Amino acid sequence: MLKSSTSLIAGTMLLAVMPLAVVAADTQKRPYVVLDKSLSQLRADFNANVGKVRLLYIVGPTCGICLRGMSDLQETVYSKKGDDSRMVTFVIHVPTLGAREANVVPASRLITNDYTTHYWEETGITGKLMQQVIGGDRYVWDFWTIYAPNVLWSDERLMPVPSFWQHQLHGLPPEKKLDANVFAAKVDEFLAQVSLASATGTGATGAKSQ
Repeated sequence: MLKSSTSLIAGTMLLAVMPLAVVAADTQKRPYVVLDKSLSQLRADFNANVGKVRLLYIVGPTCGICLRGMSDLQETVYSKKGDDSRMVTFVIHVPTLGAREANVVPASRLITNDYTTHYWEETGITGKLMQQVIGGDRYVWDFWTIYAPNVLWSDERLMPVPSFWQHQLHGLPPEKKLDANVFAAKVDEFLAQVSLASATGTGATGAKSQ
């Protein structure tokens, strides 16, 4: 009887622990970072890579035009440069068009690069902050930016002003519409400011794309 009771207790304890173990395993495998409203992790990752060219994209993971933009940049930038340690990419997925966290993983596969980190930001604050930075009159997403190596994210309440940006939105300057070839050429201009030796052995912090 004692043996039976002991087994029952042990089994009950195991069932109680199993969900936690599954959650922990899922978290470790998740190929993206979940951001809070303060964007503190994104800011830390951005500043940890000062001295490199940083590409920051705000996209909707269910937006066909956004996904096409990622695919085009994969072709013109990432497939041609390989895993260049001088270049770090931050892709912020926001909840536009009803997007949910579950949509991030499929979208993240469009860019294959060891120095790319994907984020899920469910409040949409990222687009609002970028709207303030560029002086826009509408929410900003489907937005593609490049930051020069010396740019620091110093203000906790505002994102840094992009060194270069393009978009795929109505209402923003048409001459700044995303052109993957122009964007890639601009990346090259900024990369020329960074020596390969200074960037070797380091990479973006956070989850790697898979």
